[in-house]
Amino acid sequence: MGIKEAIIKVIKSAIFLVFLTPLILGPFGLNMSEYPKAVFFRSLIEIVFVFYVFLVLLDRAYLPKKSVLLFSVIIFDTILIIASIAGINFYRSFFGDMQRGEGIILHLHLLVFFVVLISLFRKKEDWLLLFKASVIISGLSSVAAVLQQLKVWSFYNVEPIRLSGTLSNPDLFGSYLVLSIFLTIFLFISEKKKSYKILWIFLIIFNLYTLILSETRAAWVGFAIGVVSIYLLNYKNLNYKKRIYSLLIILFVSLLALLFPFAVEKFHMENNRFSQRILSIYNIDISNRLNLYEAAFTAFKDRPYLGWGFESFSFVSDKYLKTSPYGVYFDRPHDKILEVLVYGGIIGLISYLLIFFILFYLIIKYAKLWDGYNNKPGILFGSIIFAFFVSGFVQNIFSFDNITTYILFFLVAGFINNNFSDLSGINFKNNDKPVSAEKIIFIASVALLMGFVLYQINIRPTIAAMYFPEYIKYESTNTPEALDGYKRAISMDTIYNNDFILAYVERSISLLENSFGQNSGGEIVGGLLELKPVLYENITEKDMRPNDTYEFLSRTDEWSYIVQKKPSYLEDMQEDLNRAMSFNPNMSVFYQLKGELEILKNNYTVGEEDIRKSCYMNIGCNGNQAQTDEIIGIAYFKKGDVMSAVKNFQNALDIDYTARKRGLPSMINNNESTNYKAAQFINSVAIIYYNYLKDFEDCKKVYEKGIEVYPEYSGVLKQRLAAITADYEKKK
Repeated sequence: MGIKEAIIKVIKSAIFLVFLTPLILGPFGLNMSEYPKAVFFRSLIEIVFVFYVFLVLLDRAYLPKKSVLLFSVIIFDTILIIASIAGINFYRSFFGDMQRGEGIILHLHLLVFFVVLISLFRKKEDWLLLFKASVIISGLSSVAAVLQQLKVWSFYNVEPIRLSGTLSNPDLFGSYLVLSIFLTIFLFISEKKKSYKILWIFLIIFNLYTLILSETRAAWVGFAIGVVSIYLLNYKNLNYKKRIYSLLIILFVSLLALLFPFAVEKFHMENNRFSQRILSIYNIDISNRLNLYEAAFTAFKDRPYLGWGFESFSFVSDKYLKTSPYGVYFDRPHDKILEVLVYGGIIGLISYLLIFFILFYLIIKYAKLWDGYNNKPGILFGSIIFAFFVSGFVQNIFSFDNITTYILFFLVAGFINNNFSDLSGINFKNNDKPVSAEKIIFIASVALLMGFVLYQINIRPTIAAMYFPEYIKYESTNTPEALDGYKRAISMDTIYNNDFILAYVERSISLLENSFGQNSGGEIVGGLLELKPVLYENITEKDMRPNDTYEFLSRTDEWSYIVQKKPSYLEDMQEDLNRAMSFNPNMSVFYQLKGELEILKNNYTVGEEDIRKSCYMNIGCNGNQAQTDEIIGIAYFKKGDVMSAVKNFQNALDIDYTARKRGLPSMINNNESTNYKAAQFINSVAIIYYNYLKDFEDCKKVYEKGIEVYPEYSGVLKQRLAAITADYEKKK
């Protein structure tokens, strides 16, 4: 085997490894995100790039051939870069964030992936192997989903009912499955061997099963429209009988769809979650997203031509959102069209739509001329690929791309580029060149550069990120140890250092708010005060999550006052809140913090009114009296007025107890999927009665009522009560 053949083999092997990306899991990021997958993909592509450059130096025949599709992808990426340079924060646009691992840098890697695909994979058999690798991996992800359903292993399953496979979100999982299903249909039609046909039909059914259980409505709609597009494109080629049969099937399915709401009512399935999810398609309620869409459209109108730059939406949404629940920020508008409009304006959107226009043009133009597989007409395969892109486009109207859908998109786009175009008839000729010393020096330089890039962009940030899941376990037992671990991540000064700083501040404030870190309050506050200048700088540079940054600054001021009792910190808090409300006057959390500030300043009536206002503004609370009393109680507790705090806490518990006795949902729980927060609150109030007020009897009553109305947590609450009872008897 010669050098060139060896290099080609290495590159192709690495490309096959790319399709393992959906299965990459692990504590490599700050949260349950797509970062582990992105860093795996980027690292592989950087290695591929070095070998590909070497290959091109040996034989220029492996340079990509000119194609309108390749040019359209390059144009889109170029406009994204220009829009980001003209945008609000090029650094963030280029590197993205630790959650998604996207940014311009990912799109440059995807461009390299696309170029390598269309340059090296020239035979139809090569593409079939790539398709097979990708759909088998999708089946393994569905196996993970079934394990979630059976409660054998949760993986990233953040929702107790909806399945997400090896992805971090059921919506992302559904989008990935739809594209994989159409690829599997393509393989099934092209397959000659019966045993493999059985495998592909099994994967189609299996992935359809997990797609249904992902409860991803956008994916369902995208899949349905994709199937319809296959039928419409093949209608002329069907004989009379097939037309009749297919029409009957469509009518039958349509009738079932029309009758489904009546069947739900007839058989009393209104309380079935799955039935509710299907019914929601008939009456799509986008009211919870209208606020997000409005913010995106307002941002577009402010910068209509080149937008705000890539990865700018977390800033844009914070600036223009009119309502938002506590602790939630949006980095995507959940609409790809609006996303591109915000990032690149009208010019960016035109370049994005141009890619789809060229794809559809190539499919329609060349499908009939293409010889297809297994003696089947090319139009049949073209219609399946057409459906692949249509379904992806449709579901993205209500969602967004992720690393797994990007990979499949560029895989199939590469297939179209080489098989549904004039390139399909080109005979690639080898142009071997001798390996000169200059070439060796050049490729060595490229290898060193890529090694540096791989380390700085992938390895170091990943090492730093791993400190957070490694040390979070110490928060409740050894707070200084947890903080020390987080500081190590920050000290590495990686490309995602701002993300790590935000995570450190968020964890530190969480420790103070949840009482775990109050024994180390001085140390925590000291660390927060050191990072205040960085947070101010992030706001000036229009970095991501400005509302959270303003909140963190205000809470840093608040806890600095609580711990150190310096009045100047209340003045700082007032100034920070004034800036926050000037940036976005519609954020409920700012009014909550203003209320806490007023109570700390002894303006009790004004403070309580501000907190009530915040609870009416917060879409997650919406004026819930129990939650309002809980938040007011927390403000008094921070003030050190335990009696007033307990009075409000008890009011919240009484409201919740009455509601639960009537069979209503928890009034404390803020729409969470479990009642864990309510059980935590019950335990906290009981401990305050016992430790602060030395009132064992009321402590006991709190536990007993909690045990009565939250039977799923009765075991834990009984254990806590038994422990306190034993301590009380011992001290008597």
